[in-house]
Amino acid sequence: MMRALLQDLRYALRQMRHAPGFSVSVIVVLALGIGANAAMFTVLEGTLFRPLAYRDSGKLVQLNAITARGEPTIPTLADVTVWRERTRTLEDSAYWNSGEAYVLAQNAEQKIVHVQASDNLLQTLGAKPALGRMFSKEEMVAGRSNVALLSDSVWANQFHRDAKILGQVIRIDDDDFYVIGVMPQGFAFPADGSRAQIWTPGTIGKNAFSRNFDANGYFVIARMKRGVDTGEVSTELSSIQNVLIPLYEPPYSTLMATNRLQAVSYRDSLNSGDRKTALLALLGAVAALWLIACANVACLMMARTTSRRRELAVRAALGAGRARLAQQTMVESLLLSLCGGVAGLGIAQATLRFFRHGLLTSVDETLNLSPDGRVLWALLVLSLITGVLFAIVPARLAAKTNIEATLRGDGVQSGTGRGQPRLQRMLVVGQLALTLMLVVGCGMLLRTVFALRHVPLGFRTEHVFVIDPKLPRYKYGQDKVDPNMTVYRPLLARLKELPGVGSAAITTIAPLENKFNMVLTLGISKGKPDLKAKLLKATMRATGPELQQVLGFRMARGRYFDARDTPGSQLVAVVNRAFAKQYEIGNGDVSNFKLDFSSPGRETPRTFKIVGVVDDVHQIGIAQSAMPEIDVNAAQMNPTDAFYQPTLQGYAEIALRSDRDAESLVPEINRVIREMNPDLADAEIRTMDQIVEDAMGSQILAAHLLEALGGLALVVALAGLYSLLAYLVTLRTRELGLRLALGAQREDILSLVLRGAGRLLIAGTVVGVGISLVAARLLHSFLFGVKEYDLVSLIGAPVLLLAVGTFAAWLPARRASRLEPMEALRTE
Repeated sequence: MMRALLQDLRYALRQMRHAPGFSVSVIVVLALGIGANAAMFTVLEGTLFRPLAYRDSGKLVQLNAITARGEPTIPTLADVTVWRERTRTLEDSAYWNSGEAYVLAQNAEQKIVHVQASDNLLQTLGAKPALGRMFSKEEMVAGRSNVALLSDSVWANQFHRDAKILGQVIRIDDDDFYVIGVMPQGFAFPADGSRAQIWTPGTIGKNAFSRNFDANGYFVIARMKRGVDTGEVSTELSSIQNVLIPLYEPPYSTLMATNRLQAVSYRDSLNSGDRKTALLALLGAVAALWLIACANVACLMMARTTSRRRELAVRAALGAGRARLAQQTMVESLLLSLCGGVAGLGIAQATLRFFRHGLLTSVDETLNLSPDGRVLWALLVLSLITGVLFAIVPARLAAKTNIEATLRGDGVQSGTGRGQPRLQRMLVVGQLALTLMLVVGCGMLLRTVFALRHVPLGFRTEHVFVIDPKLPRYKYGQDKVDPNMTVYRPLLARLKELPGVGSAAITTIAPLENKFNMVLTLGISKGKPDLKAKLLKATMRATGPELQQVLGFRMARGRYFDARDTPGSQLVAVVNRAFAKQYEIGNGDVSNFKLDFSSPGRETPRTFKIVGVVDDVHQIGIAQSAMPEIDVNAAQMNPTDAFYQPTLQGYAEIALRSDRDAESLVPEINRVIREMNPDLADAEIRTMDQIVEDAMGSQILAAHLLEALGGLALVVALAGLYSLLAYLVTLRTRELGLRLALGAQREDILSLVLRGAGRLLIAGTVVGVGISLVAARLLHSFLFGVKEYDLVSLIGAPVLLLAVGTFAAWLPARRASRLEPMEALRTE
């Protein structure tokens, strides 16, 4: 058997060398289909199917807490403790929280994810340290919690895998920790793609078990018992929580208290519903391209097998059995498929590199775009399956070769039946239908991108630059150095001195930048402040007076901040139209309304007079309508204000307008930043146009991907249509010659071939429209300004397919109409 396989392999290589055009055509088509799938597998492997280094990970659930108003909240440690004591559906549960930090060791600094967790986290996950141990319950108390567990990447990068790491002292931000363990390679929790992590005890302080604004909040991960599902867990924990609701102190009880629990598979919690739907839709698109490629190659292989029928008949006459002939065809097919797989790997890498920015921005910024072992195995399996799929029919044809009819016959059609052309027509119809589905989806997304680009944003984007300082939190956090006074204001002054900079302002967050969002609840009253006034919820921003000049937004009523607003004057604020509409601020003098930013019973009231209403600006996304928003004047704020810490102290950016382009201005901004403060080394500078593009990232990425897939599918499917018609014309050469000899006009021959092509195109279009109507549902979450059943796309795409398909059919039809009758009759 091995000798026979080697003979078939050598013969297949000779066939590829003797028919390079055919071989290259097959390999290119397969490379496109396999390469697109390999690229998609890489993305899916890093998102939906990422390996979780936990025991029986399917039993892990994340417990999402929801308020009485249906909004997400963070559970208190007091509640988590009661759930652990009373649950009957959970085997174990652990709590955790995370944030950015810096680990300093051996004069080197590394940015990490710092996870504070309960002592039973690893027990719940079903994992163990590779070195050392997990922290104990006794080390959860303040004063004894200075112990740390390192991830493998931190151990490797900072300590060069020093075997004597246990017991060494490291510095995390401003505190010293003793290393007590190292986790195995590949372990990460949370499993969000970040590998540089350190775990320390979540300290239980004096207010840890309170049920008010001082309560410690943690996320919760749990392991279900066998035979239990997420619905049972949600029901049980929600009933337990109902008993605890009366224990909350007002106003926390109405604003942030957990009302019910929802258990979600931990793997599912790592991917939002929209992202999962989008990835599966794209997987369906690349699978469609793969099927188109397989069908196309199957048609080519069938034609190739027919052209070699005499050779197969001779081999059979000399003693080759049917299994041997089928084996030879299968080996040739698998060899072509493996070559297509190798070429496809290169195409996959080129595709991932080309779409890298869009994938990291819209899918996951920690996504690994290099194929690992699982992706390579999937590529190999896909190549083998592809080879078998498109080889089945040709191998069957080779095995069923009619020796006597083929050797005795002298016509091109000798030894072929009517079933073969019929099957080829069905494959072409399938290719056209799947291609139309991709083109329709591409049309819908392109119309979505067009609609998004024409949405009035409410601000100008040209010549606007946004600087994200990215200061280390441990140096500039709460009760540390004030970043506004020491960094932002001096930097703002220096930037205004740069040539070409017209205006610059500080802002908590620029529009469409979803890196930080502060939502507060406060009271509003007309005239005298009233703590019992109507509660409202809005996004809060601290902005500089020049922000209106930078972004160019308009005032609906009143004014924006100006030189009259000083730290010693009346505190002022502006709101947007959405705020004014939702909270019934009438069309009269807005200054009659005042905002109370104080927490009832906790501090002296801080009231702000509303001096203006800003036209709505898209803050979260282009497709999302404006949310109620309050802007306070950054020039009036001081570090003792309660709202100073979560705004200017917590997160801030600088926006500036310049008449210079990015190529000349950005290097100069970087120079100023480096000269002013080395802590600004990681500062990010982006244009507002880039921010707007990234806000449309998911739709643009999907549109570009479907453009590529739809274009490739169109080329491959039309090539299949052309190949089939050319093959059928070759089979019918004698018939067409007889028609011409008996008086048929050349226009009749042209019409005859085009009618056959028209039937295929119409059949493919009808089937394709039906498939497109079903597939459109998967794109629903991506569409904006476009209906799910968009008539423009559903009409335009078939028209395009019919037009281009007619041209592809006209070429072999034209060749058929130009046949010379005598030459056609002598052809065989």
